[in-house]
Formats: sequence, C-alpha cells, structure tokens
Amino acid sequence: MKIIAALLLITIFVAVVFYRKLRVYISRSGMFTIGAFLVVLSCGTVWLDFVKYASTRGMTPMPLAALPAETSTKPEALATVPASLSPLIRPSTFALSTKDLYRKAAPSVVLIHCPGKGYGTGFFFGPSGIVVTNHHVMRGVTEAEVMTHRGQKYPVHGIVAEDPINDVILLSTGVPPAEIQSLTVDASTPEPGDWVVVISRQKVFVNALSEGNVSATTIDPWVGLRLSVPLNYGASGSPVFNSRGEVVAIIRGGDRQDEKIGYAVPVARLTALTMKDPYPLSKITVVDSPESKALSGPRTWWVDILL
Repeated sequence: MKIIAALLLITIFVAVVFYRKLRVYISRSGMFTIGAFLVVLSCGTVWLDFVKYASTRGMTPMPLAALPAETSTKPEALATVPASLSPLIRPSTFALSTKDLYRKAAPSVVLIHCPGKGYGTGFFFGPSGIVVTNHHVMRGVTEAEVMTHRGQKYPVHGIVAEDPINDVILLSTGVPPAEIQSLTVDASTPEPGDWVVVISRQKVFVNALSEGNVSATTIDPWVGLRLSVPLNYGASGSPVFNSRGEVVAIIRGGDRQDEKIGYAVPVARLTALTMKDPYPLSKITVVDSPESKALSGPRTWWVDILL
C-alpha cells in the first residue's frame, strides 16, 4: 500500500511540473481524464489505508484476560421476603434530596376514590398494577377507582390480599402497564430518629409532602410506628419513604390531640402477604377495630384520616 501511494504521489508531481509540455502531446479532454483518474486513485488509496488502520487499531476487541474478573461476593438474601416479592426489594445506595425523592416517587402514588365514603391514598406495588392502601379505606364500599398522577381514572377490580388487623390491603386494578411505576420497599424496621418522607394524594393533581422522623416513643405493637410527621385528610394508605426513596411503612392514621404525629404500619406486614385471585370488595374481611381494644377508653388520640 505504501509503494502504491509513493508512485501515485510521484505521478501527480510529474503531471503538475510538466503540465505545459504534456499539453503539447495530450489534448485537453485527455488531460481531464488523466486528472480524474488520479483523483479517484488517490481517494481509493486513502480509503483503503483508513480501513486497514481501523481494522487493526481501532476495532480490535479487548482480550478476555484483560477484562476485570467478576467478584464472587453475593448480596445478602432477605430471608423474610417471599420469593414472589423479592424482585421488588432492591436497596438503594445513595441518599436522595427531598426534591429528587419526590420527583422519583410521586408518579407511583395514586388517589383512591370510594363513592359515598371519601378517598384515601395508595401506591403501586409490583409490575401488574397492584395498589396498596389501608384496609379501613376500602371497608364498607362495593366499588372504587384509582386516579394516577396523570389524572386518568381506572376501576378497582377486586382484592388480592388483605390484613385487617394490620390495616393493609392489596387491590387489583385496571391500570395499563404504561401508567404503572412500582415502588421498591425496604422490609427492615426503621430506627428511632430515622428521617422519613410521606407523599399523599389530595384529589386530582394535588399532592401533599411531609417530612419528619421516626419517634422513639413506645406505643402498642399493633399500631406499628409513631412518626413525627404532619398529615392531612386523605393520607391513609400513603407510602412512607426512607432517605433512599424506598417504602418502609404505610400511613394508617394520625393523633387527634397532635396533628404533627402520625402512625404507620411497617412495610414488612405488606411483604408477608400472599396474593390470591381477585375477589369482590363486598367480600372484604370485617373485624372489630383493634385500636378500641388496645387502648383503655375511647379513641382519644386516633384519627381515621379517611372519614
């Protein structure tokens, strides 16, 4: 290839230097033909040289021996999580700002409207459109609908799992896959002092965001967690997030005497449920209210936020 390039350059040099003398023996059209031929030959030589360079230098695959060896370290298994739900539990590494957490999680939070009763909040859990909310939100209703962050309404088809004692229920919905943005969960119990964020829906396109922490105050085990977080009407069923944007609890109510206190169910109660085929809302399990048994006297502190 180098010899051809050298001969080509010599030919071009001679043609340029002796152009006037060559005109005497070769016609103008002949000179044009020779020039065009030299140009094409030059381009072809440059292209072949480029292809050879690319194939020998730039496109050579890296030998496998040069690649970093795979680590043999495996992530710790979450033994308390059923295999069917384990793909949803993917602990994050970095803490998020409140703004970033809201942008990431808000599209996964939905409004649950119960005609004739009121509304609550829920969130997507898993890729099939399952919505999580409080059991008391769905108690006493025969039909309901969910509204996504885009304002689209979809019917609730039925119940796939419920835990009336811990106030958790899973609903089958008609939300299409394009609208579903499921949340990841962290089944470990939050520690007192941990920073948390609550995102709830307040009709149509209005969201409410509250920040606080897990309280160290001892409460009855059935209540779950006590949070120093202000709540609004409609917050029942709202996801409680840790600093990595993972759901760690589900809001169940607030304190009647202190509006800056809320109570939540640890998300471990959710991951412990086993899903079944959907059955009608009218078949919901009805049990006595556990809070009336756990506390002496009337529900002086408890607020059923939905009602």
